[in-house]
Amino acid sequence: MALDLSFKQLIDAAEDGVAAIGQPTCIVIDRIDEDPDQPRRSFDEQKLKELAESVLQHGVLQPIVLRQGTDEGRYVIVMGARRYRAAKRAGLRDIPAFIQAAGSADRYVQMIENIQRDDLNAPEIAAFIADRLEQGDNQADISRKLGKPRDWVSRYASVQSMPEFLRSKLAGSSIRAVYELYQAWREQPNAVETICAAQESFTDAHARQLARKIRSEASGSDDGGEGAHGDQPTRSPIGPQLALRPMETDRVTATAEKPRNSPVEQNQRMSTSLTIRVRHQDRTGRLLVDRLASQGSRHAVLLIDGAEVAEEVPASTITIEEILSA
Repeated sequence: MALDLSFKQLIDAAEDGVAAIGQPTCIVIDRIDEDPDQPRRSFDEQKLKELAESVLQHGVLQPIVLRQGTDEGRYVIVMGARRYRAAKRAGLRDIPAFIQAAGSADRYVQMIENIQRDDLNAPEIAAFIADRLEQGDNQADISRKLGKPRDWVSRYASVQSMPEFLRSKLAGSSIRAVYELYQAWREQPNAVETICAAQESFTDAHARQLARKIRSEASGSDDGGEGAHGDQPTRSPIGPQLALRPMETDRVTATAEKPRNSPVEQNQRMSTSLTIRVRHQDRTGRLLVDRLASQGSRHAVLLIDGAEVAEEVPASTITIEEILSA
């Protein structure tokens, strides 16, 4: 049986010190178990059938990777669950495999292998990231270990906080499109739910356009009193804010003592009717224009997308991407 040993994922894993040792060997399939904690949760039935037919004709051309199981003489799959299942369907008695050095399973290696193959769906990636966060990794750790940008991790991390009707859209829409709708939903939940009830899937551009329209309409309705919303409370287009510091409390008190329609009051009303979308490094968010940074005028207060707490960053590191106003 010919073996293709140029498999990029195996080389990458070897460079990270977690790959198999030595040459591939043939392992009896009945001695192999799947890893119950692997990131992949679903297998496309048609693609699995096609792979089984290919294995039947040509054999397994790329070895799978195994580690020693807890029971003597048994192995657990590290990489290659699809090839293993296809080999079983094709009736193979054994399968070529690398045996990984002893040690605990590296969940990130399994995840990277699946991401590089583009084999995982959005809920599976989101579940992996949620699990890593529960285990104590932060988003920066996950970004570095997976070799993905921070905003990529943030989008998938937000899936756990999405309402079910939005999560269901991941079946036919990209994570980027659903994330755009999620950000708009946090400000105007009823509007987004109505749109999603009428449409099954969204392109990135369409979702971005809809989210922008919703934010713009929300900003316009805030200045017009109750309007069509009646007694329903509306969310501020600025989103969650930092708790007022003593200095800010004094400023608000002083403002309240100003005569109505004073220049200070007019400027404050104008600032709260603006939504300024910005980029900071590899992250996007909103500039909180009605908050002063405690570090001085050369800093700004941002609410990064997906975050619950605002942060202060140097103003020179911010790029304005979009300004929405009433």
